[in-house]
Amino acid sequence: MAGIVPWLAPLAGRVPLPCGVGRSEPLEAASWLSCVLGRNYTRPQVRNELRELAAFMQREFPGTRTRYLDANLAFGDGFPLLPHLSHRDGLKVDLAFYYPAGRQPSPVGYWVSEQPRPGEPMPCRGRRSWLRWDFAWLQPLLAEEWDGARTGAALRWLLERPSVERVLLEPHLQQRLGLVHDKLRFQGCHAARHDDHFHLSMR
Repeated sequence: MAGIVPWLAPLAGRVPLPCGVGRSEPLEAASWLSCVLGRNYTRPQVRNELRELAAFMQREFPGTRTRYLDANLAFGDGFPLLPHLSHRDGLKVDLAFYYPAGRQPSPVGYWVSEQPRPGEPMPCRGRRSWLRWDFAWLQPLLAEEWDGARTGAALRWLLERPSVERVLLEPHLQQRLGLVHDKLRFQGCHAARHDDHFHLSMR
């Protein structure tokens, strides 16, 4: 069944994002699990936009590869991609931060957080949510400082695209990157944290 899903998905208005690591295309999955589990589907216009982002990043920063995390399932608008609250219409995708030398610290792409520094906003301090996983014990094992210059460049490019509806990112990273835009939002304290990736919603 898995072999025919990419052929059937266009009938439902979905297309697969490229999976293979190391291929010529500068857009790829951060983890093979996204593709094996069928969490790599979007609407065609989203895939086109991501390819344009990846091409821009490769022009600006030669050798850069843009990596996505979870996108959507191949079928069924309104069917949630757990544990996500909104990946249900083919228009949502999580994108990985950029790291030096193309390294990806986590085997699944998530869970390695850029923690707040002293003086940066922490609106969820002391608040608990079953979706706001901390994984404090994991951070020393997978610690890798992100490439803020490349991550910021990608975010600025996306925020100026008419097709982008909103981008979700933790407030301390918005401040650290000097990003202010009406499309840039904080997802709140009851959703998954967004300091290990950023969430893109398209129109």
